[in-house]
Amino acid sequence: NISPVGSRALAGGVDFFSEGRRTLGGMASGATKRTLKGITSMFDGSAATVAGGTPAGASTPGGGANASGGMTPKTPLTQISKTLQSRPNFKKTRPAASLGVQSDQDKTSHMGEQSRVKFQFWRILVLTAVLSSTLSFAIDNFTFIYGMWRIQFTNATNITGLLGVTCANVIMVLVARLIVRTTMECEGSGFPEMKAMLFGHVLDNYLTLRVLFIKAIGLAMLVSAGLPVGKEGPNCHMAACIAKNLDPEFIKKRQQSAAGSGQITKLILAACAVGVGASFSAPIGGVIFSLELMLPQVYDHTSYWGCFASGIFGSLTYEVLRSWTAGSTGLLPLISTNVAAGEGAQSHYPLCRLLLDVTLGAICGFLGGHWITMHAKFAKAFKDWRLKGVKPAAPVPAGAEPLLGTAKKRNMCGKIWNFQWRDLFLCALVTALNTVWAGYLPLLNGKPQPLLISNLFDKNLMMETDTWVLPQLGVVGTLMACLAMKWFMTIMSLSLSMPTGVVAPTMIIGALLGRTYGFLIPDSIKDILLTNAAGEPGNEEEYGAFMARFAIIGAASFCAAVCRAFAMAITVFEVLALPGAVLPLCSATLTAIFVANQVELPFFDKNLAGRGLGGIPALTFTDHAEAPAFSIMKKIDVFKDCLMWKTRLFDMHEILKAQPDTKYFAVVRPIDDGDAVLMGSMSRAQVDKIISILDPDGSKPETPVDLMDPELQRPADGSDPLIEGCPPHVSPSTLVREVYLIMKVAHGENIVYVTRDGCLLGSITFASLMNSKV
Repeated sequence: NISPVGSRALAGGVDFFSEGRRTLGGMASGATKRTLKGITSMFDGSAATVAGGTPAGASTPGGGANASGGMTPKTPLTQISKTLQSRPNFKKTRPAASLGVQSDQDKTSHMGEQSRVKFQFWRILVLTAVLSSTLSFAIDNFTFIYGMWRIQFTNATNITGLLGVTCANVIMVLVARLIVRTTMECEGSGFPEMKAMLFGHVLDNYLTLRVLFIKAIGLAMLVSAGLPVGKEGPNCHMAACIAKNLDPEFIKKRQQSAAGSGQITKLILAACAVGVGASFSAPIGGVIFSLELMLPQVYDHTSYWGCFASGIFGSLTYEVLRSWTAGSTGLLPLISTNVAAGEGAQSHYPLCRLLLDVTLGAICGFLGGHWITMHAKFAKAFKDWRLKGVKPAAPVPAGAEPLLGTAKKRNMCGKIWNFQWRDLFLCALVTALNTVWAGYLPLLNGKPQPLLISNLFDKNLMMETDTWVLPQLGVVGTLMACLAMKWFMTIMSLSLSMPTGVVAPTMIIGALLGRTYGFLIPDSIKDILLTNAAGEPGNEEEYGAFMARFAIIGAASFCAAVCRAFAMAITVFEVLALPGAVLPLCSATLTAIFVANQVELPFFDKNLAGRGLGGIPALTFTDHAEAPAFSIMKKIDVFKDCLMWKTRLFDMHEILKAQPDTKYFAVVRPIDDGDAVLMGSMSRAQVDKIISILDPDGSKPETPVDLMDPELQRPADGSDPLIEGCPPHVSPSTLVREVYLIMKVAHGENIVYVTRDGCLLGSITFASLMNSKV
């Protein structure tokens, strides 16, 4: 299609170049002659094209027919292609690479599919919020009614009643333990396990209907028995179970792609928001709490709005149900107070008041970190003693094991009658000790957690000291006795193999800490801080509100120190709506988190580290996330640990035999300075499959194999590739956190190679990243 003018210009250029070649022919070096010869051939071919022909072996831009009407010859099959395609029952089914991804119709089809997926996602999300909030309300209603009945007998002045309620509580906990023992996935909070799932540690048996029902029954019975355990973590776990079982096929399909895996992540995040939001009737706090605990993840607007929508629907459902039954049961919200806005917060010395709050936050952070350490030691001691003499169970397939230990057989009746006396003895001992100890402390008195928190946040508590102070201990002594009781009983209760949560119990510990801290402040300082503008000292209500605010700040700070979640400050403020408490809450909570970070890992991450998943807390709460990739990579010897791009079946067999634990092998091409360029990656199964196909009887070990053959990367029969030609790789200076995010976004990538200028240096596997030490 060149114009006549262009044809003459090109022909003239060829003549000019030919003359120049003859002139320089005698004086050019050998290399120069070869270069000129190549360029001349190019011009000769161009001239031939202008003249109307097509050079030999070339095809026209149209894609197949040359100028004379003949077809361009196909690329001849390689030896590997011939071998693979000569197999019995071989059928060429490989579609074109551009099929379904090139036209406007394809785009419309894709967008329509995404719309259907979004509709299913939002349908599951809303139903999950409504159903999980209804379940949470049912559990709360049952435990509150039973708790109000329990108060009547949990009193040291009524020994017979105390003995009776102790026996009732022990029997209830033992029955709950026998039920929960049948399904080990029900044990624990639920937050650590859900966090592990979000990080890629798949737990196939964790979100079943069986887990949902047994965890709900066990949690209701345990809280009813008066043990200091929360329900926020179990609520999140149960919400995730509901989401998964509303449409199992939707979840199953989503697990097969990166985009679908992201949808599952969003549902789990929304389940966390529902669990926390419904527990506190605080959707904003629930959303931030779930997002904080699940960092670092990849979020988008769907995750953000999905969490908010689920939190709001869940909280709305819970409040509607509570308002319908408020007259009959008197169910209280988890946290409430009678302190009015501005009451106990006005002062001529706001900085001094803020300094007291920040100091309380530092104390809560320090004690919260050590509380986590103490719990870890108690939990280990309980587990070691409980399992003493018990034979370890047989290993289970990957993905079927719970994080709390080895999975057990699914024979429910057999497990109920498998009477492990140490396990049941611990449950009975902790329950009896908790009931009796609370009976001798009138402030606690076996009260349900909502009622106890309401009392601790009550501004009139100091006007009613005769109802709860032990004369022999005084006010401060009684508060410290209550604090010691809740401190140790919460640790022991959370160390049991039962469905337990940590948020509400640690808020109670923090409130007791705040109350005790407030009493230890000299009265002269309190008088100065509470003096109004006219120079008049504060009245009793102002004094009571002043002390109640310390309890509120202590509750938020200690819980935030244990969970390492700033959302606790937001949740408390959202529920109590105290304008003057915003700055004290935020300042004290941030201080508590900062101090606790210097002492110990967060509660949930400490559990993960103890179960061999130390990489998760390392990525979230340590400087390990900022380390360069080369500091954690496994160094690779390219001549011993890799496959050459042109190799033999014998060499492939030898590397499998020499490295029995290696799951992935890099394919490299050596260069002259001892390094090798990364060309591809193969799994152990892929290497073994190539050997079995090309030499099934093992009689041709010297058969050469070109691992870069296109047939291996895109088999003609449409089967899975036998080699990955473009494996994910990063530079040595890439941060560990970024390596994780690459694996998270590239769903299914279990290995990332570290390269410099294309040359292979080492590898990082997903397993090593998750199991790294903290």
